[in-house]
Amino acid sequence: MSLVVLNYFDRQTLSILKPIVKTALDFDDHAYSLLTFAFMLPYIVMYVVSGRLIDRFGTRICMTVFAVGWSIANIASGMSHSFAHLAASRAFLGAAEPGVFPALQRAILNWVPVERRTLAISIVTPAGNLGAILAPPMIALLATAFSWRGAFIIPGIIGIGVALLWWFTDSREAPAAKRVEQAPAAAPASATSLLKDKRFLAIVAVRMISDPVWYFYLFWIPGYLQERVGLSLSELGLVGGIPYLVAMLSCLMLGRFVDRRTGRGHDTIRVQLWLLGITAALMPLGALITMTSSAFLAILIITIVISVCQIWFVGFNVLLAGLFPANVNASAVGMLGAVGASTSLLLNLFAGSIVMQFGYLAIFAGLAVLHPISAVILALVIGRTRPKHATA
Repeated sequence: MSLVVLNYFDRQTLSILKPIVKTALDFDDHAYSLLTFAFMLPYIVMYVVSGRLIDRFGTRICMTVFAVGWSIANIASGMSHSFAHLAASRAFLGAAEPGVFPALQRAILNWVPVERRTLAISIVTPAGNLGAILAPPMIALLATAFSWRGAFIIPGIIGIGVALLWWFTDSREAPAAKRVEQAPAAAPASATSLLKDKRFLAIVAVRMISDPVWYFYLFWIPGYLQERVGLSLSELGLVGGIPYLVAMLSCLMLGRFVDRRTGRGHDTIRVQLWLLGITAALMPLGALITMTSSAFLAILIITIVISVCQIWFVGFNVLLAGLFPANVNASAVGMLGAVGASTSLLLNLFAGSIVMQFGYLAIFAGLAVLHPISAVILALVIGRTRPKHATA
């Protein structure tokens, strides 16, 4: 779990230090969009590749290589003396970071019994929020004490050490390796056959629609709070982690709720679809962010949106674990992460130009309707094909 915490910590560094780094390396919001593009293009490609690698070689070697890679990229970001150097470092970071998520999904399916999986997924999936919670105060402290470069370099060094710990502690053989997990009768037997399953294709479509909300908030909200709401870097350090803390607690409570319902004989998939629909109804509140000058109200709305995004990411992994066998889950997570990041890449590529020409309102209003649309798609495709009294 410490690796996913570092994963999110490292990717937050640039967005938190955006105003400082923009001044130091002399670039604008349009160029910042190019930095997010440089991160996300290899991120998309490696999401697919890393999932297949994990299914082939396991979590021990793959996670170690990925973590060392993104830590080196973070150190390189701190050593950048030009925009081009920073862009190259962000591309390297994007190539190394996505492997952590399919690795965690595969580890859970290997080690955790089905009646506890939702809670396990609810703990591990939003664990990165700890990194996002720690990032604002720690990065502000590091930048103040060692300059903005130290805020990149020091966490990178720590990350290499944690990666080596993973290598020595990860088991070579999980319990799942000693048993054959029975897959649902209609479940795909290979990663490529997933693409012929309409349930998986529905989840693909939904990730393409809804993921841009998360990526925009991840990359742009810290700068928005400083440049438009008026928070200083130290103030952001105090309150910037609140949305992620609330999101993590929300995932834990709802994960426990789903497991309890499953234990009482309810179908996990139907319960999860119901939760996704209820939480999606909250997302239109995101359109109101630019209509308030209150930092409290802005952070409250941001907290709701980020919490829903995280609840949905947990929900996607629960759907994958319940609908498809373990031997294709890492590949499924990789493919879904890639398609979601693809549409997110397009948004972030043009976000700077949109903000400069039309302001933030156009983007926030558009993002506010994406989760409700996604909830309808899931209900129509997966909900209708699910037996009403199915058990997990």
